[in-house]
Amino acid sequence: MPKTRRVFLQSTFSLAALFALRRLLAHEPLAEMGLIQPGLLFSKADLPRIRATLQRPEFADFWQWANTVDLDAERRFLNDELNPHNLIADLQRAQSILLRCAFMHAVAPDPRQLALARLALRRVLDYPRWDWFLEGGRHTVSLIRGAVSCIALALAADWLAGDLSADEQAEITRRMGDEGGPSCYRAVFGMTHHDKVAGWTMDHTNEGVTFVDVSHWPAILDQTNIRITATSGLAAAAVHLRDRHPDAAAWLALAQDSLKRYASRLPADGSFEEGVGYWDFSFTHYVFSVEIMQRALGIDGRHLVNYPAMARYALAMAMPTAGNPTDCINIGDAYSASDGIPLAWIAREFRDPTAQSLATSPGAIRSQWNSAWAAIWFDPTVPAALSADVPLDRLCAPGIVVSRSGWQLPDGVVAFRSGGPNNHEHADRNSVIFKAHGERLLHDPFHADYSPYKPKWLLRQTEAHTAVLIAGRGHIYHHGEEGTNASTATATLQAHRFTAGWMLATSDATDAYRRAGLPVLLVQRTLLYLKPDTLIIADRVRLTEPQPVQARFQVFNDDKCGRVKADGHGFVITRPAATMQARVHAAAQQQVSTGQLELPPAEGIYPYAEIVSPAAREHTLLTICTAAPAGAVHGTIAVAHEGDRWTLSGNHLKAKIAVTLVFTGHDEPYVTL
Repeated sequence: MPKTRRVFLQSTFSLAALFALRRLLAHEPLAEMGLIQPGLLFSKADLPRIRATLQRPEFADFWQWANTVDLDAERRFLNDELNPHNLIADLQRAQSILLRCAFMHAVAPDPRQLALARLALRRVLDYPRWDWFLEGGRHTVSLIRGAVSCIALALAADWLAGDLSADEQAEITRRMGDEGGPSCYRAVFGMTHHDKVAGWTMDHTNEGVTFVDVSHWPAILDQTNIRITATSGLAAAAVHLRDRHPDAAAWLALAQDSLKRYASRLPADGSFEEGVGYWDFSFTHYVFSVEIMQRALGIDGRHLVNYPAMARYALAMAMPTAGNPTDCINIGDAYSASDGIPLAWIAREFRDPTAQSLATSPGAIRSQWNSAWAAIWFDPTVPAALSADVPLDRLCAPGIVVSRSGWQLPDGVVAFRSGGPNNHEHADRNSVIFKAHGERLLHDPFHADYSPYKPKWLLRQTEAHTAVLIAGRGHIYHHGEEGTNASTATATLQAHRFTAGWMLATSDATDAYRRAGLPVLLVQRTLLYLKPDTLIIADRVRLTEPQPVQARFQVFNDDKCGRVKADGHGFVITRPAATMQARVHAAAQQQVSTGQLELPPAEGIYPYAEIVSPAAREHTLLTICTAAPAGAVHGTIAVAHEGDRWTLSGNHLKAKIAVTLVFTGHDEPYVTL
């Protein structure tokens, strides 16, 4: 271990703390107190409960998938097709086979599963490196793949303990000590002490990797989900090698420090800057670390995070739609609602009914190897129900306004992106998502490429969002030189008010557009959501020179069922279960048209409607959107405009609408209802 790391340990932990740590590693007197439990995640005594859980309807898809995987195809892959120079896909698949087969054999002993698990173990051990990041050009830095290798080997050694040979167990111990623990330590230490890193690069002998500049990644990744992935691998190595490796105590100490450091930076309300999909990924690994430290060493980390608040955040970001029960408010790269893994643990540990409701919701238990953890942690005695304190309106990090009319599939949901930059973000300031009657009506596209060299990098840009363009250009972003890290784009939420029947929010994104070199004085968007079916969008743009302004409205078409049609006064978006009619009013003559993102047809068709306000220094666009179930007739809303005052009156479905908006200066508009 380099001297700087030893100095870190000596300065961070007193002699008394290290002595207490030795007692923990020696299991004294915690085993006698019942704080240490057998098995990293479960013991033999837990197997009947786990087997019963796997027969529940919520786990049916996972259990069928796990039992019907083509074992011959998996064997062929491991024997003949695995590429030892491909860690990003092939090592990941080998890890998944190992973990799935080891779990299957543990709960339902099967010589075929055992044989495949042992073969996958051999192939994982054969990799000379477990990750494609290097420090000083030589030493592996394990951010994801190496961390999962540590987890996979620790669990395989535990779950297959009676079926592995002494040589296999010894090889697991050796590789965890030589490669796994040190490489995860380098990752976590580097993210904690940026100035002590010898320099991170990427291993160019690896295949399938997009090569970018990672020299700043120790600082960039410090507060991201990757810190916790690396920490979970470090925790697995430390726990597995306790009492058997001279650095295990140091690894454990750094893992504990990392969990505390990460927890201290989280928003107090339980929300998560990188989006709900990355919350799920992060806290699957976070609670894994907490769980194995608790079971093996008696270290209780459950107090570090407000887990019930996080379950409520996961609920706030869930947005089931027709045909997609795991749909979510997909701000940035996070494209799916949380699965049941961390939620099952939260429900069990805190007897939280909201977490249990989400963990047992349709699609929450997915067909993936670590859904086994949800089965291990699931407690059927916890009731499943939404808590009475769950709000319909809230503000989530990093500045996302969420407003809904209820929690059922037909209910309306609006999400409005304000706030600052964050990892995995898009160029999406002031963008909007609108769901009603089970359909996405205003959309934020899924699955943007992580590589700037691939076509769907376009999906990260402002032009692929329901947002404003200035002369066809969006606000500041980057070109992926360092990956999908944060830009410098910021929007400021100027107003946010709500009642049971409406929500008002105003966001100023001027700075984000100015940083792109655009001649802007003001880029402001106001949303007035009249629940459940009417959304009023007011855009104001002021410029130092005449430029045209476009407002785009994206259509969900991943299933090839999205349609949009424009006329002189607006446009209509049609989905199978609902329609959205938009009527456009402007201070000057505007044009309404439709188009699609400039992507190769093989990448999908991404239609949109666009309002164009001709070149001028000042632009005001008012777009009145009404949603209705398929076949229903939209109401009529009249608009009167005099100076800075706009008056709306009419009705839609069963709602009467009477609104006045007055725009003054750069402040949020004055609104009366």
